[in-house]
Amino acid sequence: MNHRRSGQRSLMNLYRPFADTLGHPRVLAGVAVLCFSALPVDSVQGQESVTEQAPAPPVTPVPPGAPPLLPSQMKQSTDPGQADLDEAVLKRIDAESNEDLEAVASLIESALAKGLDDENQSFAKKMLGSIQLQRGQGMAGAMTRMRGRRALQMRDEALRVLDQAIENDPELAEAHMLIARLNLLPDGDEERIAKATSAAIELLQDDPKELSTAYLLRAMTQDKTEDQLADLSKAIELDPSNADAVRQRAGLRMQAGKINEAVEDLQKVLELDPTNEQIAAATVQQLVELDRTDDALELLSKTIQARPSEGLYRLRALLYTNMDREGDALADLNKALAMQPKDPIALLQRAEISLRRNDVKDAKRDLDAAIDLAPQVEQLDQAIVVRCFIAVEEGRMADAINDMKILIDRSPDDVYRQLQLATLYLQDDRPRQAIEMLSGVLDRDPKNASVLRSRGDAYLAVGDHAEAIADYEKALTNLDAEKEADSIILPSVLNNLAWVLATSPKDEVRNGARSLELGLRAVEMTEEAEGHILSTLAAGYAEAGDFENAIKWSEKAVEAAKKEIADGADEESVQLEQLQEELESYRANEPWREKQDTEENEIPLLSPDDLIDT
Repeated sequence: MNHRRSGQRSLMNLYRPFADTLGHPRVLAGVAVLCFSALPVDSVQGQESVTEQAPAPPVTPVPPGAPPLLPSQMKQSTDPGQADLDEAVLKRIDAESNEDLEAVASLIESALAKGLDDENQSFAKKMLGSIQLQRGQGMAGAMTRMRGRRALQMRDEALRVLDQAIENDPELAEAHMLIARLNLLPDGDEERIAKATSAAIELLQDDPKELSTAYLLRAMTQDKTEDQLADLSKAIELDPSNADAVRQRAGLRMQAGKINEAVEDLQKVLELDPTNEQIAAATVQQLVELDRTDDALELLSKTIQARPSEGLYRLRALLYTNMDREGDALADLNKALAMQPKDPIALLQRAEISLRRNDVKDAKRDLDAAIDLAPQVEQLDQAIVVRCFIAVEEGRMADAINDMKILIDRSPDDVYRQLQLATLYLQDDRPRQAIEMLSGVLDRDPKNASVLRSRGDAYLAVGDHAEAIADYEKALTNLDAEKEADSIILPSVLNNLAWVLATSPKDEVRNGARSLELGLRAVEMTEEAEGHILSTLAAGYAEAGDFENAIKWSEKAVEAAKKEIADGADEESVQLEQLQEELESYRANEPWREKQDTEENEIPLLSPDDLIDT
């Protein structure tokens, strides 16, 4: 079986309930004849008699409750198998158990073997086919109570009986459909699915819903994508509520790169099944990747309105988080936890939001609560990330570094995590370890601008200005301002390169003109709103000997820093004191010089396993 089998129905849906025995048209063909034969014979209206007719013999009415007429009573017959067929008809009416059905089938087979005329033979085969269909349905139902090899053996037996049913009555659409469904199970036969569904499609023209299902099943066996899409589209046309068909078509469209059409299908599935969190997540993800975040939010909100659930609230909280709407995200997580207070995943999400809001106390509380509810949660990447950054906020850098190493061990190719670890090394005064890690990444991806920028920062931290400049220049070469992701890091690369070109104590690396060029570009990109970038431009003017402009931009840098602090920024991170010292230097007509030379932190990084509990 191949991948097209994903999204199959459960075995409980593999068969339809069998019609009431007394209502089966094939079984009661003889009873229908009986009804007509029991009617009084009236004269034919509107017809003149040419000759006097002999009077018709009297007809004795059938008393109420009398047994039905048998085929042999409907007409004179000398068929050798007639008696067995008569007995089969009587037993068929009351047959309920599998043993009863087998007994009826044996009688019909005996009648056919002994000999019947064409009419009775046709009737007998159709009745035998209906019995074999019912037996096959019963076996399929019994499979739900079995497992493993025993279930597959029962499947094979059911298929054998259903093949006999079709041999006796090729028009049994239900038998064809059940054969197709049973072959969806492991070790099934795709060719049999295709053959059975094609036969069913010919027979189900008056049953749109079941015909839609037949097209869906046949689509799973098609080799060409266009044939699959054609069958699925026909299935949806016949039954727009066929969520399985819509879901399958969405997947095919996604594979074919028809993203917008795929998203439309996913939206339809979500409308049909508002509680399907997997579809909701897939739809939201695709809309976000298409830069249609507002559409994703609208769809999700409508879905929640139709049928709220904790899972959907969690999903919308993630969307709000990505939109930097942390207050709305927190409100949704609170609703999710109100519906399901013991949801460890919602608690983890809320812990992340608390960290983003610098609320370490609430983050720790939710993380601990999630682990208490489900201890295995502690091993989730999401929990390790929360634990890592709680440690950062508490100044436990060794713990944070160890946690980040765990995440990298799990995903060795995750460059984002490696950048985070390098940043932690820098925060813990371990720049050379950061350089070592980043160099390893660049060996595999030498044009990664983010990594080049980070290694340039690390080189600055150890005073290797020439190496820092080389990395910044390479980063600039590989950045495209027109790309959103690149435009985010571009100002920082421009700023850091301009800074070292203006302030390095090494004469051979300074370049005032180049610093001014880069600094002006960085200030323009940040709309004169970032104090440290304004400070870099001032340093460039000072290096170029233009102290008037140096003072002007340095004053703007100080004012911007004060505003940042007033708006709630950490004063230490803003470095207001250094900005004021730079301004005084320019007022004294002295350029600024800075050489970072971080003393490497030599304290060993011990993992939890290395620590001895005393």
